[in-house]
Amino acid sequence: MAWFLYDLKLDKEQNKRNLVLVDTVYTEFETALVKISTPEPGDISCFIDILQNRLDEHLDNNPPDAPSLTDLIIS
Repeated sequence: MAWFLYDLKLDKEQNKRNLVLVDTVYTEFETALVKISTPEPGDISCFIDILQNRLDEHLDNNPPDAPSLTDLIIS
């Protein structure tokens, strides 16, 4: 498998950035596939807190008559 690494280089004459190939890295297909497709889960309580915060933001101080995600996990 080939990974093409690009960078945005500033062209001062045209005052714009151009996408430029910087490097090509070759890896074994199966090794790369296993690495990128194997999840590395973190702490579930951090994940639940993030979800609850996002939900609270969308509810705009108008919570429903339902338990929070944290209440559901704890019980």
